Amino acid sequence: MVFLRSMIPTLIYEISIQVPFWNTWWFWSLNIILVSLASYIYVRRRIEQGRREQVKLELKIAERTKEIREQKKQIEIQNKQIQLEKFKVEEQQALLKLEKDKSESILLNILPESSVKELKTKGKVKAKAYSTVTVMFTDVVGFSKITENMDPNNLVNRLDVMFRKFDEIIVLNNLEKIKTIGDAYMCAGGIPEINSTNPIDTCLAALQIQDYMSKLKYEAIANHEEYWEIRLGINTGNIIAGVIGTQRLAYDIWGSTVNKAQRMERLGEPGKVMISGSTFSFIEPYFECEFKEKVQTKAKVLLDMYVVHRIKPELSKNNEGLYPNDRFLKIVNLHHYSTIKYYKTEHHVLKMLEIGLESNLYYHSLNHTKDVVKSVERIALLEGVTDEGLFLLKTAAIFHDAGFLESYNSNESIGARMAEEILPEYGYTHDHIQTIKELIFVTEFPHKPTNKLQEIICDADLDYLGRNDFEEIADKLRRELKERAIISSDRKWDEIQISFLNQHKYFTKTAIDTRQKTKEKNILLVQERLEKNEYLD
Repeated sequence: MVFLRSMIPTLIYEISIQVPFWNTWWFWSLNIILVSLASYIYVRRRIEQGRREQVKLELKIAERTKEIREQKKQIEIQNKQIQLEKFKVEEQQALLKLEKDKSESILLNILPESSVKELKTKGKVKAKAYSTVTVMFTDVVGFSKITENMDPNNLVNRLDVMFRKFDEIIVLNNLEKIKTIGDAYMCAGGIPEINSTNPIDTCLAALQIQDYMSKLKYEAIANHEEYWEIRLGINTGNIIAGVIGTQRLAYDIWGSTVNKAQRMERLGEPGKVMISGSTFSFIEPYFECEFKEKVQTKAKVLLDMYVVHRIKPELSKNNEGLYPNDRFLKIVNLHHYSTIKYYKTEHHVLKMLEIGLESNLYYHSLNHTKDVVKSVERIALLEGVTDEGLFLLKTAAIFHDAGFLESYNSNESIGARMAEEILPEYGYTHDHIQTIKELIFVTEFPHKPTNKLQEIICDADLDYLGRNDFEEIADKLRRELKERAIISSDRKWDEIQISFLNQHKYFTKTAIDTRQKTKEKNILLVQERLEKNEYLD
């Protein structure tokens, strides 16, 4: 209650003012209630609206998801169709490739790879001439009789097994199969790809084929079964090679070289590797060969025929003579890449010795020179000499007794002079010739070598002192000296031999290991003869 006093003293008014409704508690309470209700209603509406929107969104999402699933399903169907089509295409391509590979494989079994490539690119294969090809023929001994007594299926199966093994061996030795005709098998080296080792490769394959047949033979004998033997012939020369036919293609070779190879096979010994002289000239450094005879071709041409027994032991694995070792390959490389033309030199000098040496040089003969060459090579290889030193040693060996062409005395100096005159035209340098001269002079007895090469040639020169053929070779020297009145009696000769043998010594480990014991036995033989003193003169 507010009291107001009037300026009039006599009158007093009392005025009562009530609180406005908006300032009352109930008004504010009502407002709060209304605001709360409005807020609640607003929030509810917003929530409802959000829910509706969410439902709409979920419906849209569900609808879209359904569409996506449908699309995905369609895509998957399409992908499966594409993959199926792709698989079909790949399958067709694979089948085409398989057929192509089969066709190419068949062609490769019929023709060399280079001929197949030429045929595919050019549609034909041009015939080619080759200057150095080695041809090999084999056939079964007595095949006509075998066919009479054997079931045809067993016969074909046995041939198939045998030829499959031959195929395996020739592939490993870089040869090309040409054809089979009944029991005959023909292959060649140096075609269609030219190489310089084809005579060697062919002889290696031939030895391995004969070894395979030998093993079959011994197995059959052990089981008391029949066995087959083959003849095998090889020749080296020029040929023509090409593809003949259009319906049934065949790679073949022609020329006298082929005929001569077949001649070697026809005239050969069963179980032996027979080669012509032309092949021998290529492979002699690596193989042990034996001259058989001269044979005549149908064209009345005489051919030298050799038997190849084995690879030289020192050039083969485990000294078995069947597979080449590392030394073999080094010597092949040496022969192919050295500037020294050793084999032409050897041919030249040996021809001189054959024509010029006196017939009563029983010991210092052509055979002695060949023996020293063979011994020097064997010792050198076993001592690890596989470089040009081998050629220098062998050259010194062919010249060391060449002086006997002019004089029986001081022959070393004559041989050294001849080497100096002849060797420059065969690729030998000044240093090579100086080394060869030193090797010739060191063979004078008593030996006084100062290096490995000199030790080797000294041991090779008197290799026979420690061999089983000592008596035979020593007797040749006895006859030679007796005819020249250098010795007066057989007893005197044995006295000289004992003195000589006791002074002599081997230098290389190879010679000591392989010759010393036999040399000591030979000394005992001569001593026993002296003690018995049963000489006739």
